[in-house]
Amino acid sequence: MQQANTVEEFSIQVAQEFIRTAVVIDDRIYEDQKIKLNVPEIVQEPKRKKALKESNTPNQNSSDNISGDHDDKEMFSWQQLVTSFAKKKVVCALYQPEKKAKFSATSEVYKLCLASDIVIVDWNLDGSLGKKALELIANLVQNSLEDIPEQLRLILVYTSESNLESIANDVFEELKKELGEDIQPQTEDHGLSMHTSNSRIVILGKPVHVHRLEEYKTHEVLEKDLAERSIKEFSKLASGLLQGTVLLGLAKIRENSRKILSKFDSSLDPAFLTHRALSLPHAEASDQVIPLLMAEFQSVLEDRLPNPILSTALIEDWCSQWEPTSNAKTFVDYEVDIKKFATDFCLKGSGIKKEYPTVKILDSLIDQDNCWNTDDISSYRQITNFLHFDNKQNKNHEFAALMSHRTHYGNIEPALKLGTIVCVKDNAHSQYLLCLQPLCDSVRLSGKKNFIFCKLQSGTNKRTSFVVKENGEFKELFFRPNAANCVVVEFKADKHAKSIIAKNSDIENIKWFVSTSDSKYLWLAQLKSDHAQRAAEQFASNLSRVGLTESEWLRLMSK
Repeated sequence: MQQANTVEEFSIQVAQEFIRTAVVIDDRIYEDQKIKLNVPEIVQEPKRKKALKESNTPNQNSSDNISGDHDDKEMFSWQQLVTSFAKKKVVCALYQPEKKAKFSATSEVYKLCLASDIVIVDWNLDGSLGKKALELIANLVQNSLEDIPEQLRLILVYTSESNLESIANDVFEELKKELGEDIQPQTEDHGLSMHTSNSRIVILGKPVHVHRLEEYKTHEVLEKDLAERSIKEFSKLASGLLQGTVLLGLAKIRENSRKILSKFDSSLDPAFLTHRALSLPHAEASDQVIPLLMAEFQSVLEDRLPNPILSTALIEDWCSQWEPTSNAKTFVDYEVDIKKFATDFCLKGSGIKKEYPTVKILDSLIDQDNCWNTDDISSYRQITNFLHFDNKQNKNHEFAALMSHRTHYGNIEPALKLGTIVCVKDNAHSQYLLCLQPLCDSVRLSGKKNFIFCKLQSGTNKRTSFVVKENGEFKELFFRPNAANCVVVEFKADKHAKSIIAKNSDIENIKWFVSTSDSKYLWLAQLKSDHAQRAAEQFASNLSRVGLTESEWLRLMSK
């Protein structure tokens, strides 16, 4: 993959690497190779109120709306459409539903679309004036938010209808009824696109000879250009540097799926079953397949992703588009080029100190060894919020949690083990605890079992070891590993899971561990295994300190 120089180029390249499937739903596919499109002679008035602004559609009676010298039928090539995707290495399926076909969440059409990265649907299926298309779109978007919330999907309405604005209004209002604030129109596309957290819906016009408003001409796409436009629209679902990098990683894993599978050839089955037999009953060997697979994924990413992933040109382009907040403007001297400072900060780190002598705050933030100094916590928080678009979003906390917390996919019941962070209320006071129980003592349990915890300090505002989210807000917690902070709590193991399992509360997304004394311990987070192991090592190291009699002069001299 050629190294991109702009954020937009990078996002499009990544999208093209990732996308593999597209499906076109139309009611006129199985006619002649080149079909005639029914083209309305005049622009229809919008049926509903525009999502972003009042309609300025030309008057129905205007002579400009009539398609001049051109025939009222337009030729369309399915071959060119499919070929456009083939050139991008995307498999494109053409599907014509039967006239009596259903478009519900149990229909064949829906299931086909569910398996595709890109869904392209005609608006006027079998003369339904958008009714069938709306049902399909609503079901797909709802599914993307509820049943499979991690899947990205682009939905394109590709139509010969003249009034794209009216179609966008209909789609938006239908989704608004189901999703509320989860659906948002995109102002940069004149209201012809809308977003949920993982779906993008765009209205595109077939370039037929009818009058469309000039502002919507950018949404007219030839069939031979549809694949390129689809990839560009899909890239807006993962347009950030970090999202783009992750999407590229997923593409590389899928690209190397055969090689990964070859490492687990069926000839290894006898060895694996032998290993399993030798491990039982003390361990279940199939659990060890997960770390094996993770190691292969890591190898693919280390070997196949470009190094560096983000080029200097890409970072410079990001900074050129960055809009400084009031916090950023007050951080540097007014004579300093703030965007150049941001670029140097991203590319040089603590090396910026010598280049910006007038920015005096850097003197306290960067020490003589050119290392970041956190003693002045207020200044440190200023520099770490310098690039942020909104100082109140706590994105440093969110990123720190992403790096240290295990993500849970699906509505699972967390188990209590090494690295679990919980909170217990004691007379309206919240006490945060980190579980330090060894992993081998957290499984295959029966009856009652004592678990070891270490207290975490909250609200210190100076030193932070972990961040957790509680009631929608981040809490900073400090880990002080010593015996004085040790707590032992007794729990009863679940008979089926043979471990301590969190119970669902009456409040959504709230889970509790209940001790044998009926105290409730709110589950907050599960640290990744390496972060949890480091905490256990720090605690064990503190307990293993050797106390001895020595010269105080010599002890102090050794510090």
